[in-house]
Amino acid sequence: MGNASRDVFGRVIGAVPQMVHHMQKRVSTSGKIFEEIEKLTRFLAHRGWTVVFLLAAFSIDAKERVIIDTDPGVDDSQAILFAFASDEIEVIGLTSIFGNVDTGLATRNALRLIDLVDANIPVASGSVRPLYAKKLPTPTFVHGEDGLGEIWLPESSRAALDLTAAEFIVDTVMSNPGEISLIALGPMTNIALALALEPRLATSVKRIVAMGGVLAVPGNVSPVASANILGDPHAADIVLGTNWDVTLVLADTTRQVKVSDEWLERVRKHGGISGDFIYRASQFYRKFYRSSGVLEGFYNHDPTAVAFFIDESIFSTEKRAIRVVTDGMSIGDVVAAGPAHYKQPGPWYGIPLASVTTAVEADKVMRLIESTLEGAEIRENFDAVQR
Repeated sequence: MGNASRDVFGRVIGAVPQMVHHMQKRVSTSGKIFEEIEKLTRFLAHRGWTVVFLLAAFSIDAKERVIIDTDPGVDDSQAILFAFASDEIEVIGLTSIFGNVDTGLATRNALRLIDLVDANIPVASGSVRPLYAKKLPTPTFVHGEDGLGEIWLPESSRAALDLTAAEFIVDTVMSNPGEISLIALGPMTNIALALALEPRLATSVKRIVAMGGVLAVPGNVSPVASANILGDPHAADIVLGTNWDVTLVLADTTRQVKVSDEWLERVRKHGGISGDFIYRASQFYRKFYRSSGVLEGFYNHDPTAVAFFIDESIFSTEKRAIRVVTDGMSIGDVVAAGPAHYKQPGPWYGIPLASVTTAVEADKVMRLIESTLEGAEIRENFDAVQR
């Protein structure tokens, strides 16, 4: 088998779980299992792709419904498109927050991303400032003036909801208790405000995955703090100290996951519209990382949090009692006490426990993102042929 054949074979086999899940949805609707198998086989064969393995597991799993709270942002955008492409997640809403960009631009960028993939997903605009702390400067030197690597996508004709982000979160979760999860990719202001609006949210949200915080590595905005936590330390302290199922995907973990130039080229070639966008938006971001001394690729922060949401098995976690420093020169520091402290009488005893990531299989994260984007492109082509 030549190199080109190996490449095609690997891409098809890597996308098999995505194709099988997609076929399951079609079968569940039509009930015509053999007809759907025959259609997919003909589609692949027509393109010269050898189908060695197709039906590994024919169990139908419902997607997990999720609201993504986000400040897009180059890496946020990759994370959102990754989530849109996944057969494990149903994104039922985006809520915007300041961080990589101001809230207004975050809202417009969320709408642009929905346009990009022609999705029908509501967007709710969030808070424009932290609860109490001073707002950090917007890092245009990292994400560009447009927040998307200065590729300047056209404005969307869509509009955000009249509801605030906090109201949208409360209304959606409380209408579907125990069924909706949250992914927080920026400062956690909107989620803290939602809790203030409806304290029962703590027992009604299915789970929360948030990206941010440092324990053993230096912060990117202070010696002890990451941008997502220092962006609103009071909100982070509230969210991470509430008694619910919350996992903090630390920057200690996400810095182990890097986007290489070769990965970007493959995604551009095989990831369809989303892959092309990720490639183009990442060039500005890549230059920033090179200028700051990160020469081999760049850290893939927010997509790693989505990868955790999809497949926890490629991560290790520990339970910790967490408080966030909310004033002084160490503001934004995540203090995560282990069992030696939270199980003993003292100030840490009785604090609700959160999970933190401690290790990651970085290559598997990047393969998961790549195969998911490619699987979505194959499904789109398959559906286009059937139409």
